[in-house]
Amino acid sequence: MNLGNLIIRISIGLLFVWGGVEKFIEGFLGGVGLQAVADMLKGSGLAFLGDTGTYALGAILAALELIAGILVLLGKQLMYAYGFLAFVMFMALILVHIPSGKWINIMIHIALFGILAGLAVKEKQNVV
Repeated sequence: MNLGNLIIRISIGLLFVWGGVEKFIEGFLGGVGLQAVADMLKGSGLAFLGDTGTYALGAILAALELIAGILVLLGKQLMYAYGFLAFVMFMALILVHIPSGKWINIMIHIALFGILAGLAVKEKQNVV
């Protein structure tokens, strides 16, 4: 492993571990909590899932984001972890950031999507 890959893995891993934890614990490191995540999902076109459905989906997304971040930090199942996180960034773009019109959030999520998708493809090539 080279130092550059390690720096990338630590940075991305910590970003998504933090993202997963902050969705679970309101107020912790700026965390919004699961109810705010559920409300955001309802407002993003997923209201048909109902209160329980959006809350459950928020919990699942937070848990998977946390798990994927941990996998990245540990260097395990990287293709799947990067691929899942790229999908999360793509869905965040479509459901939240593009409709909001906040260009800085759109740009950040486009960059994260591209980086994560590229890393997933790179890991796939390393496996083959």
